[in-house]
Amino acid sequence: MASIMCTQKLWRALGNAGQPPARTDAPQAAGTLLGSWALKLIHYNRKGLVLALNERTYLTLVFPAAPRAGFRERFAAALIAVLEDLGVSPSVAAHEAMVLDFLPLARLTSRSLSGSLNQLEFLSFCELDYISDLRKVQLNLNEVPHVKREPSCPIDAVAQLFGALKTHGSAGRIH
Repeated sequence: MASIMCTQKLWRALGNAGQPPARTDAPQAAGTLLGSWALKLIHYNRKGLVLALNERTYLTLVFPAAPRAGFRERFAAALIAVLEDLGVSPSVAAHEAMVLDFLPLARLTSRSLSGSLNQLEFLSFCELDYISDLRKVQLNLNEVPHVKREPSCPIDAVAQLFGALKTHGSAGRIH
């Protein structure tokens, strides 16, 4: 079952008390390919950002954390942006993003996903030192290979999941 798994710090930033639920009983959203997400709140130059990592593809998103009222809308906008940048059709990207409204929040318990988020936090800071456009930052982060993943690059995993898209080289690094 797909969910949005968040760290304790993000859970509190979203205005919730206590810990997020350990598990949820909501049904899987029909017709989605991406599934669950792991999210972490990070701070860069006094700005709160959310770092999101897709469990299936390791697709990485970066978007503003505040205000909390528009959290899911900004999450969806970042997802649509990266999917379209990678050549996914706008209708498919919109469908994948629409599902985010219905995914339940849960506790992030996976050590593997937490470790990957920590590594991506460091890489995000490196990118943010040179690039202020979050769309470009997240596109660059999706070119980073991940150990013990096949395919290792999120760009390649998305291409494999959604069919023929822009090739890894044509997406290119944007600065």
